[in-house]
Amino acid sequence: MKKLLTSNFLALLLFCSCSQKPAENSVTQEIKPGGTEAVVSVVELTKLQVEKTGIQFGEFEKRNLREVLRVNGYLHVPPQNKAQVSTFMGGVVKAVLVREGDFVHQGQALIDLVHPDFLKLQEDYLVAGSNILFSKKEYERQKELARDNIASQKAFQEAETKYEGEKAKLASLEDQLQLLNVQVKDLSPATLQKSFQLRSPIEGYVGKIMVNTGSYAEPQKELLTVIDNSHLHVDLMIYEKDLSKVKAGQHVNITFTNMPELVMGARIFSIGKEFENDSRTVNAHAELLGSGKHDLVPGMYVNGLIETGDADAIVIPESAVIRDKGKDLIFIMDPALQKHPEEVAFTAIEVKKGVTNGGYSEVTTLGNLPANYKVVVKGAYYVLSQMNVGKGAGCVD
Repeated sequence: MKKLLTSNFLALLLFCSCSQKPAENSVTQEIKPGGTEAVVSVVELTKLQVEKTGIQFGEFEKRNLREVLRVNGYLHVPPQNKAQVSTFMGGVVKAVLVREGDFVHQGQALIDLVHPDFLKLQEDYLVAGSNILFSKKEYERQKELARDNIASQKAFQEAETKYEGEKAKLASLEDQLQLLNVQVKDLSPATLQKSFQLRSPIEGYVGKIMVNTGSYAEPQKELLTVIDNSHLHVDLMIYEKDLSKVKAGQHVNITFTNMPELVMGARIFSIGKEFENDSRTVNAHAELLGSGKHDLVPGMYVNGLIETGDADAIVIPESAVIRDKGKDLIFIMDPALQKHPEEVAFTAIEVKKGVTNGGYSEVTTLGNLPANYKVVVKGAYYVLSQMNVGKGAGCVD
């Protein structure tokens, strides 16, 4: 009876052990990073899996996380990159040639205007051009007569004064027409323009349009705006007690109230010299770094972390560090472990996690890293789940 029980127990153990199989493409290998032998788990995912699951890679960075100043602010466009379009001559809006939000180039037509005074201005220019020819000939004739003492100096001076006056009038009319975007060199009685166009002084996006087709556009009144968002910067509100901590050149991590997942870097380039009304704050101006500024809008509220300390730390995005079985881990892509051209090899590296601030965590790797690696900064939990599948064990039917 004892022998029978022992045989059944051994059979059961054999059955369970035979059913334990690692997941496909998951292996355990020995690697020697930096000459130090270590046993690590490796999982290979297909490139399609990497793409579909949104796994992203990054690198270690140097940032200051220990000494930061929390501030609020808003996005701002400097005066050089915001244009208010108005007209020098009043007129009726014949056509609005753009829509709000359109991207326009410098010199692109925005609004078409008509007014009888515009036709009169062109007429005056052509008449002044004809008059100056006569005045010039009379001036030259009187100059010759005065030189030969045939005519009086008074007649010569009158001709000269009239000629100079006609030149000044012609130049003034030419400048007025050029302000209305009329090319005077092409102007003739047969080519009089019935309308004039307002053109964009800068490249950017069309903001608020304040006129409609058929409405009257008054001189010097804002008709629309053009904003160049590529030069957005951040105005950060610094309280009096914190002014001594803020200096030009400091790095700022910017987050957005309506887009908490978006984190952008900025660098302070100047600090205001007067307090804002009521708030008792001074504005620190910081330039946004990186791309993607065209999706942002002036006036958006932001939160900022100004790095005021001197000590740098090695950091990676907070999402790259995961906790598993009491250890902090990161995953790296290691080309040296890749066995198949259509797959990507990942391995886990234990790290010591330090300060976390502004979406970044300070880390210290426990051991050496292989060459040509890339850190998984998004999708680390998916890689962990696939690696754990490869390590799973148990009995199956």
